[in-house]
Amino acid sequence: MTDRSIRSTVAPTGLLIATALVLAGTVAPAPAEAGQEAAWSPPRTADGHPDLQGYWDGGPANASHSIEDGCCDAIHARMQSRGPERLGLPQQLIIDPPDGRIPYQPWAAERRTEMLYDMETPTELEHIDPEDRCLLVGVPRSNYRGDLQIRQNGSHIAILYEWTHAYRVIPIDGAAHVGSDITLFNGDSRGRWEGDTLVVDVTNFDDRAWLDSHGSFYSNSLHVVERWRLIDADTLRYEATIEDPEVFTRPWTLAFDIPRIGTPGYEFYEEGCWEGVTNKHRLAAGRIAVEAGERRLHTHDEEPQ
Repeated sequence: MTDRSIRSTVAPTGLLIATALVLAGTVAPAPAEAGQEAAWSPPRTADGHPDLQGYWDGGPANASHSIEDGCCDAIHARMQSRGPERLGLPQQLIIDPPDGRIPYQPWAAERRTEMLYDMETPTELEHIDPEDRCLLVGVPRSNYRGDLQIRQNGSHIAILYEWTHAYRVIPIDGAAHVGSDITLFNGDSRGRWEGDTLVVDVTNFDDRAWLDSHGSFYSNSLHVVERWRLIDADTLRYEATIEDPEVFTRPWTLAFDIPRIGTPGYEFYEEGCWEGVTNKHRLAAGRIAVEAGERRLHTHDEEPQ
């Protein structure tokens, strides 16, 4: 991780709100059993739960492009200054099903193929990846889009994201979900501790967000259960079980490790992104291509089909 300690001193409003809501607890070491060499135990806050606080390097490289394949074809790699060794995922993200593919229902698989055509030659705003439109990218995608910071106290966990100043404030005090008529890009999160694992139940999604840049979509019936667990002092294990009976044939799970960012003085980048920043030109180019009969599929093959 490069040194990124020089940043804008203007804190985003959402960041201030979330940080004010959750002040860090005091860390207390876990006691060792007498006469035994204690196994590793996570640092703990004053209430006895694992201390997850700090900056974390969110998600494997290229996961936000495609959680199945990573990124990308040689042409896009050159455009984005990526080397050939960074085209795929560093590890398989989807651990269930074993083939690493999203279990779409047949109609949904056909729709995603259409979306891959539309995103390559967009003619309508909804054809453009919500990330490219500078929108919130939802859950679990926020956790493999970029860096994140965790703050916690006895009643709340706050996750602050580098991307578009996004944040989640997660009650862990037994509060109920919001009403079913409310939908949110990042969903509505409610947490609990199961031993040393933070379990977060997320509902009430807005279906305009995608799981990645490959048009991997879901409906507003999406239900995500996240599990966050420290496996050593500098590594979080993240798992998300994803269920949507309207779109998928079965629940499925992705998992990856998140390393701690230990750079002294580290701060987030100031993401200068707003909806509309590139949309006009992309739509104009897409419409020209379609009118010329050049509508094509977004693919990682050398030669687009």
